[in-house]
Amino acid sequence: MKKLYFLAVLFVSVQVMAQEPVGFRESSESFNSRVVRVQVSDLTSEELWAMADESDKNGTLPIYGKIIEHPMNSLSDGDWTYFPNGDKMWQLRVHSPGALSMDVFFKQLYLPEGTSLFAYTADREWFVGPYDSEENSTSGKYRTPEIFGEELVLEYYQPFEVMEQPVLNIRGFGHYFRFVHDDRFERASDPCEIDIKCPEGDEWADDMRAVVKLSIPAGGGVGLCSGTLMNNTSYDCRKFVLTAMHCTESSSNADFGNIVVRFNYQKSACGTGISASAQQKTGTTRLADSNDGGGSSGSDFCLLEMTQAIPTTWSVYYAGWNANTSAPTASASGWKAICIHHPAGDVKKISTAGTVTTGTWQTSGQHWRVNWIETVTNWGVTEGGSSGSPLFNKDHQVIGTLTGGGSFCTAQTAPDYYGKMDKHFTGNPNPSNEDLVDWLDAAGTGLLAIDGSYPGTAAIQPCFGVVGVEESLSFQELTIFPTRVEDSFTLTCPRFDLLKEVRVYTQDGRLVESMNLNAASTIISARNFASGMYFIQVVKKDGSSFNKKFVKL
Repeated sequence: MKKLYFLAVLFVSVQVMAQEPVGFRESSESFNSRVVRVQVSDLTSEELWAMADESDKNGTLPIYGKIIEHPMNSLSDGDWTYFPNGDKMWQLRVHSPGALSMDVFFKQLYLPEGTSLFAYTADREWFVGPYDSEENSTSGKYRTPEIFGEELVLEYYQPFEVMEQPVLNIRGFGHYFRFVHDDRFERASDPCEIDIKCPEGDEWADDMRAVVKLSIPAGGGVGLCSGTLMNNTSYDCRKFVLTAMHCTESSSNADFGNIVVRFNYQKSACGTGISASAQQKTGTTRLADSNDGGGSSGSDFCLLEMTQAIPTTWSVYYAGWNANTSAPTASASGWKAICIHHPAGDVKKISTAGTVTTGTWQTSGQHWRVNWIETVTNWGVTEGGSSGSPLFNKDHQVIGTLTGGGSFCTAQTAPDYYGKMDKHFTGNPNPSNEDLVDWLDAAGTGLLAIDGSYPGTAAIQPCFGVVGVEESLSFQELTIFPTRVEDSFTLTCPRFDLLKEVRVYTQDGRLVESMNLNAASTIISARNFASGMYFIQVVKKDGSSFNKKFVKL
């Protein structure tokens, strides 16, 4: 009886798989007895905190997790479930004792169009996804968002009509032991920090969309910093992310490919509300840095470029910048600058500076010396995880990036130090082709300040080369029902006007039917088809195509 109930629930889930994992609709008893739990680590707290203490003592990337090297894949690990309608599902349940959260490092991920991937807690109370073929990249590298707790379940779902096979090749898992919080209920940063959605952030609604949380692998550990998506004088929306060199100086080329860039991670209201879902992409390339030992002889910057596309629905902003040498002037309210950051990996915060003067971190003149002031909500400062975050002037232009300092909620008047944008441009002991000017002003305009903007919306329109891309049709927008056919089946495609032709082939490649769709739904007779598997090739007007399959009973 339990078996029949389980299958019935799963059939219902097929219709709603875009909303939640199929495993969420299974009874706890059935799930726990069927999905085998695999332990992937035996880390001790002493080992983990030794890594963290060392990074804190040296003022380098603040380590909050460790990579567990544990290769697994869908061919030899986990559990496959095959359903009577031809759909199939793969689940993998892993356990890392003591973890506050976990994620999955994929060595190679390929999701065929029409399939979905979820990650969720073993108690099935919280999940992220679905993720689909949009996550595929040329490198194949991918990291899931973090899942709270010491157990994580992966679920891959493939409808019968999808022909391709996935690649689910896992390198290992992230085990996180500090700076982890369930942002529905608690905070990770210190109590004086101010949410970006408080009154202090009202006039920074655009700029905050440029500030990102960075999860950076380095030497087997994983650390946290902040960064900024930057505009450039070519206005082409290259996905430049500016952060601090000391955040990345221990990262290898392979590590750069596993950096996670997370956007729009903030509360929905001042001090309350669930933060935005995990809008993150995996993979960066290092373009340039200050080559100064993380600020010991320069301004401490690193420029990355994201390797994956940023969905337009995320509404990200490309921040403006100012590389002039003069100190910022006061606003009408008297403050000199503000910082937007992710302290301790927490949701986005804002801090307000009353003074900004030339200061010395280790080399004279390379940094702005900043002192924070009390504002209407509280007295924001910076913390570990804030490194690399932007300092904005009153004109909403980035003038520096955070290296470090002494401010805490218990020492709110202590100064912090931001590497100067003008020094990033031309004033470091790095190769000449790694000056920031060579990237943010590759057009050679000589401009020392530009404003920020959204793609395609400024007076000078960035990303003009991709505006007006021809409308396309996704795999999911054409459906076959049923996929196990007796007499006929229905092809449904609301945007049938984007199709050139639909063709039906036998399994050995013989064309048996071709047609044009003239309505959103078309009934196709299969009465004269022999029993067996058939492929439907859908040819779009742009010349591209995709295939689906069905079985004639």
